[in-house]
Amino acid sequence: MSKEDKRERLIDAAYKVFAKKGFNNASIKDIAHEADITSGLVHYYFKNKEDLLISVQEKVQQRYHKKYGEKDVQNLTPSETLQEIKSRAKTDPDWYRWRYELYSLGLKNEVMGEKVAEILKNGRESLSVPIKQLTNGSGHEDQLAAILLACFDGLALQKIVDENFDSDGAYDLLIKLVEIYFDK
Repeated sequence: MSKEDKRERLIDAAYKVFAKKGFNNASIKDIAHEADITSGLVHYYFKNKEDLLISVQEKVQQRYHKKYGEKDVQNLTPSETLQEIKSRAKTDPDWYRWRYELYSLGLKNEVMGEKVAEILKNGRESLSVPIKQLTNGSGHEDQLAAILLACFDGLALQKIVDENFDSDGAYDLLIKLVEIYFDK
């Protein structure tokens, strides 16, 4: 296995362990075990657990942008976009668990707080682009993006924590509200 393969394997393992156990409860040994690599090699590739955390976030963002950044937003309806976002809580709950872990760390650690602020800003900006296209520049795109981002994160949290939560009903209503807004 190449050095790059081992590094990527460690990043993937850390993502899983951090999402399930949380950053503070995860150990280098846990991550090494998940990656099927010796603990000593973790320190060969990463200075410390924080360095590994930042590498995980960079890879998560790269994957997300590769997967969703190439979609033609001009041909998606608001309903199709929201349905896809809703599905993430079911198809990839670890993605949200990872986000919540970062949020928690960002509230407790100034350096991580700056990273989380950047992540949220990037999320708002990526939502603003299709909103601007749909509204022809109403001037409220950034605020609507912030509201929608809060809805997505909040609804996913409720679905992950409470399997009986009716996220379908909540998203159906959210879709209606967004469609009303865009019809103005």
